[in-house]
Amino acid sequence: MPEQFERTKLNAAKVMHVIAHMEKGGAERQMMLLTQASRHSHVIAVLKGNEVASDTPVVLLENLNPVKIFSKIQTVIREYSIDIVQLWLPDRITIPAMLAAKSNGCRIISGDRRKVRNYGGGAFRDRLPYINHVVADLVVPNYPHFPPPLSLRRVLGVPRKTKTIANGLALKAREVPISSYPTRLLFVGRLVEQKRVQPLVEKMPRILAETGIQGLDIVGEGQEEAAIRNSIKTLGLADNVRLHGRLTDWGECFSPESHMLVLPSASEGMSNTLFEAISWGYFALTSQSRELDALLSRWKHKPVTFDHENLNTLVEQLRITKASPIESIQTRLRSMQCDLVEFSVERMAASYDGIYDQLSLKKATS
Repeated sequence: MPEQFERTKLNAAKVMHVIAHMEKGGAERQMMLLTQASRHSHVIAVLKGNEVASDTPVVLLENLNPVKIFSKIQTVIREYSIDIVQLWLPDRITIPAMLAAKSNGCRIISGDRRKVRNYGGGAFRDRLPYINHVVADLVVPNYPHFPPPLSLRRVLGVPRKTKTIANGLALKAREVPISSYPTRLLFVGRLVEQKRVQPLVEKMPRILAETGIQGLDIVGEGQEEAAIRNSIKTLGLADNVRLHGRLTDWGECFSPESHMLVLPSASEGMSNTLFEAISWGYFALTSQSRELDALLSRWKHKPVTFDHENLNTLVEQLRITKASPIESIQTRLRSMQCDLVEFSVERMAASYDGIYDQLSLKKATS
């Protein structure tokens, strides 16, 4: 047995996490924080070339060949005496990993996603990994889902074995004073269609003309970058809209005194960026969603929301914000910062540890 696993705590489960990347988005960061804070033992299986430095043991999956992934996961399960296999996102590597876990009698936790493509050749491919849900002992999304009545998830009975665990975020509230209305917008995220950055850029001429906002800073990378650059050029926004690429320290690169966060995504559930921005001290505007409303139901004050399909609603919310006393903006922000304790790493780790306790007990008695 590998040396790192010899010093496990009494009655601790041995959990293997299967994920394509170790540092990419919300699920990846959640996994890294969990493995550090949990009282159980962990190992991470990740595609080669997508690993980062970690105190948790890491094994590499050489490529996307399903037979090789199955064989590698099976070997790791036996070598580490794994009790639980956690499949973080429905994708191509988790199907063979699920089969290996099932064939070796491991308990299975399946991660979830909010959206899949509903059109084209990618629609079936996006749905196929959800077969993990059928076999899993538990499905764990990081925010409440509201599937339509005839959805595949509901037909398969997935909601009956679903436990929502909100992300744990390493947050420390920074009380940066906002002495006047910020004059620039800040977007942070992947530059993909779902994030709707290009429609935001196309709406900027009206935002500049009517709201007191003087520009937009875009932090991130993605396949829509070329189209966004073309829109900036076509609309003559080169002096107002700037692309900065990927910045891991974006919270310090900009200032809450000069910038407000804007997230015009087609869907926003448990958004790490939103809560990180609030923690940094940024006032935030985000697209509406039932999931976000449910997640923040106990908060006295919430982020400003608008309709991503009608960005004129964003223009109106910016007008309202500009007309608000700066003291009310500060009060709203400080209230949200206090409520961020709901998403502590310790709370998330305790929730997952409770699941690991139950599943390892079931495995021992089965």
